[in-house]
Formats: sequence, structure tokens, C-alpha cells
Amino acid sequence: MNRSAFIFVLVFWMFNAAPNLSAQWLETGLMVGASNYMGDLVEGHIAPNEYNAAFGIFGRYQMSKFISFKAYLNKAEITGSDANNKVTSGLRQRNLNFKTNIIELGFINEFSITPYSPRENKNALPYIFVGVSGFYFNPQADFKGNLYDLRPLGTEGQGNVVSGSKPYSAIAFAVPFGFGLKWNINPLINLGAEFGLRITSTDYLDDVSGKYPNLDLLAERDPLAATLSFRGGEYDDSLNFANAKGRTRGNPDNADGYFIAGISLSINLTDAYGMEWDSKYRSFSDEPIPNEKKYKVRRKKKR
Repeated sequence: MNRSAFIFVLVFWMFNAAPNLSAQWLETGLMVGASNYMGDLVEGHIAPNEYNAAFGIFGRYQMSKFISFKAYLNKAEITGSDANNKVTSGLRQRNLNFKTNIIELGFINEFSITPYSPRENKNALPYIFVGVSGFYFNPQADFKGNLYDLRPLGTEGQGNVVSGSKPYSAIAFAVPFGFGLKWNINPLINLGAEFGLRITSTDYLDDVSGKYPNLDLLAERDPLAATLSFRGGEYDDSLNFANAKGRTRGNPDNADGYFIAGISLSINLTDAYGMEWDSKYRSFSDEPIPNEKKYKVRRKKKR
């Protein structure tokens, strides 16, 4: 199954597998944390010195004590550099680097391992999640103290007669999945901690995927594109791009990925003074509504 088909099946499952339950409560909040990347410029899984800031906003719709639906908007920065790799790996000599901001809109289902309610004052309730997201990215490279957008340059020959291939898209899709913990401080406020991986549909988060193009032809079209495609000469004067055509630049068989880990603070919007005045939204709340009769009368007068 290809990535697009997998994402379609996952979306269908998310919106049909969950039980059809009445809304129990809503919450909204903020997330702050860190991000990192996995791709062609990393020798192992992650580079310890490439953590960057991430933050976001979200809304959560709690369908039951065990299942919730969350929509979120995140902004994260990811970076990578061959300077982090070992000399013996042969990757440091490639001498590539990148950074990009990611704007991610996602939708996930969360499955609590133990029952959760904002009125039960439970601590450290674990959950797992899976979903879909779309994101925008724009890889840039640092060259002599300046940042250059890499996608328009076609560093692997995209978008020009050198290779005939189309430029890669700046918009891609991902499958976010991971785990988290929720702390119910009081009936109004929740704290959370979450770690989520993203399996993406692109191998160009870092602008590196396949082979070197004919760099002489690329230099005739755009000298900067050729310079930022092959940067071994900056690392070792004896290296030049005369014989680089067709040599491996990246690994097209593995898509890039990234993760976001963070802590969150959220506020319950449906407490005893919100929607819970109506008994149909109180199917698993044992607490009586303070001054329930007086409250209903007050609402009736307003109508």
C-alpha cells in the first residue's frame, strides 16, 4: 500500500471506528516543546545537538472516558548538518546543511489506557494517539552566513533540462503517532506531556534525496544551484564536482521524518457552569451541579 492510500484508510478509520457518543466536554490549550528530524543528513536516528523550539495550539473534543479527538496547529523548526556525522561515515565530506520551519495542521484520535474525566482529579493518565496531518516546509541552506531557499534552485536537477524531473512539493502529508500523559489539576485546568513521531510522504525535508545531477550543466543554468548541490569542495579543496554526476547524494528509499515533544496547558470549556447544566452532558459525572435549581432558573430568565 502506498503512502497516499494508507493515509486515506487511516482518515476513514478515524472518523468511523470511534463510537457515536454525545459530546462530553471540550477543551482548548497551548503546547510548547522541542522538535528534531530524521533523514539523509543524520547518521543515526537523531542528532542530539539539533533540537529546536516547537509550539502550537489545539482543541480537544472528549467523546468518552477513553476516546478523544484533537485538532492542532503546530509550528516547529528542524535542522540538520553533515558536520554532526563521523568522518569515517563519509557523510561529513558531503558537507550539506539545512533548516526549515514546519507549519503543521493535524487531526488525531487519542485512546486513554485508563478512564479520564476532568472531574475525577486523576494524575498521570496515559494515552496513545494516531492521526493524519498536512504541513508546509521550505528547506534553506546556510552559505557564507546567508540563508538560501533550496527548493527553487533544484539542487538535484529538478525543474530544468538537467534532469527533466519536476520540483518537489512544499506541502506534504504525515502520519503522527505517539503517546502522552494527562494530569487533571482541577475541574478547569489540565496539564499534559506528549511525544509524537511523524512519518511523512516526502524525502525532501532536507532537500536531499537522490543522486547528483550533471553539475556542469546545472552551473551553466544557475551557479548558485550547483554550488549548493555539491559542497564537498568547501570541506576539502581536493574534492570537486567534475566527477559527481550520478553519484549518491541521498537515500530515496527512506522518507524523512520528524518528531515533536512538548508539554501542554489546557482549559476545560464545559464545566459545571457551561454545558454540564444539561443532564445529557453529564453521563459520567457524579458531582452535583452547585445550586442546580437556581442555575436553571437564572438561565431561563435570560431566555
